[in-house]
Amino acid sequence: MLDLITGYSPALIALLLFVLIVLLQSALVGAAKAQSGLVPGCTPEADYDNRVYRLNRSHQNAVEIMPAAAIALFACILTGVSVWWVNLLMVLFLVLRVLYALVYAQNIGKATQGARTFVYVSGWATIVALCVMAIWAAL
Repeated sequence: MLDLITGYSPALIALLLFVLIVLLQSALVGAAKAQSGLVPGCTPEADYDNRVYRLNRSHQNAVEIMPAAAIALFACILTGVSVWWVNLLMVLFLVLRVLYALVYAQNIGKATQGARTFVYVSGWATIVALCVMAIWAAL
């Protein structure tokens, strides 16, 4: 079993780094809310000019996509999808998610149909590709 997983080490590391980034985002959001006088667990007013709102939304978005990324990766491992493709797509996903968080936090581009949307959809597409490959391999 360990031999099966070893080849996927870069993909697993990418997923684990993503988890650590989400945990870091959680701490940063908590600190930003406290500094702004907001109570823990609250949602800042929807305003893209508000740094705390952008940090909070970026974190929430990461939490929302994390299960999909993990399930897609584990399905690929269990169905024996090409190690090369899985590793490439998971590392690409990680890079895109880091870029997404930076673009969102810095408020780069337009609120819709801008750089943030492009980076988000690109990362989303890597997960879709992993799902399709796992389904294909399972057939």
